[in-house]
Amino acid sequence: MPGRESPIIAIVGNAKTHADAPAAAEALGRELAKAGFRILVYSSLADYVEARVVTGYLASNAAGRRSIVVRYPLDGARPEFAEQSSHAAAFDWRPEDGHDWEISFYQSLNEVDGVLLIGGGNSTMIAGLVAMGRGIAMLAAAGFHGKASEVWGRLSPGRDLVTADEKTLMARPSWTEDDAAELAGILKAQIARKEERERQRLLEQRRRETSVSLNAGLALVLFLLSMGSVAVAWGVSTLSPAIGLALLFVSPLLAGVSGSTVRLVFDRRQGADPLSSQTAITTAALGLIAGGVAGLLFIIAQVTTATAPAGQVVAADQVRKLVPFTVLIGFVAGLTLDAVFRKLISTDVVDTTSIEVKKRL
Repeated sequence: MPGRESPIIAIVGNAKTHADAPAAAEALGRELAKAGFRILVYSSLADYVEARVVTGYLASNAAGRRSIVVRYPLDGARPEFAEQSSHAAAFDWRPEDGHDWEISFYQSLNEVDGVLLIGGGNSTMIAGLVAMGRGIAMLAAAGFHGKASEVWGRLSPGRDLVTADEKTLMARPSWTEDDAAELAGILKAQIARKEERERQRLLEQRRRETSVSLNAGLALVLFLLSMGSVAVAWGVSTLSPAIGLALLFVSPLLAGVSGSTVRLVFDRRQGADPLSSQTAITTAALGLIAGGVAGLLFIIAQVTTATAPAGQVVAADQVRKLVPFTVLIGFVAGLTLDAVFRKLISTDVVDTTSIEVKKRL
């Protein structure tokens, strides 16, 4: 039995475009009820398909409580269905503010899981286009002509939920009672397809969020380790030469990886680039190299201009002063690794000015 949470299908169109349209609408209503759908209708006038769909829906004996949702403007005439007195519990009356039925009609399309289009005019055409834009299930019965056939022509398998076989089935030129069950099955298949797409989207989103969290955690750990090297350099009074050199060379490497990982996480949070295990590893490697190169250039510049004790490359007091700078330089290099590598690539290691002059001579 359809329940309050059952998928709801909006019924749109009229029965004037084809002789078989009234019988088809009744048969489709019966199959929609058997498939467990609720239906949304707007009018009980004989020219429209809703009354015939409601008749078939209730004749199935599968209609649940409040499974026929009726939307209408409060200031307008309330629809009157022939079966509403004998099946009062099946109807869910939902009046809308105002007297303009078009506002009530188009707003309701934001709340449905699918639409059934039969025949119809401009409002049917617009309803179909709105449904396509929202990516909801669509059954455009093209065999009954009208604007529903034009909507059918705009359906694109792959872009829309419908498959090529389902689109073909919608446009069968002849009508039999057996077609109704197949057409109702098309709506059910499309709704299931959309739910699966949404499930995959949420799963991928959770994977991305987990990856971002893991990389953020890695960046934090590496940054704390690089800051720990500053604590060791400042806190150990008797710093051995070997430990001093290790701090100088390791701290910019750790800070470089931390900086590049922070950059990757920041870009991902801004929606700039996709984050995967491959991009994370590649970026970490580039950050390591950028931090190492920038730190090494700084260390060489400082060591070669300072006096160290005999047999040592750098004095312990100088190590204490340099380690914080190497951490900062390594972190910034990793954070701006694209600028670092562009600068390195554009640097001329060998001055070839004299060679170029000779060529011109």
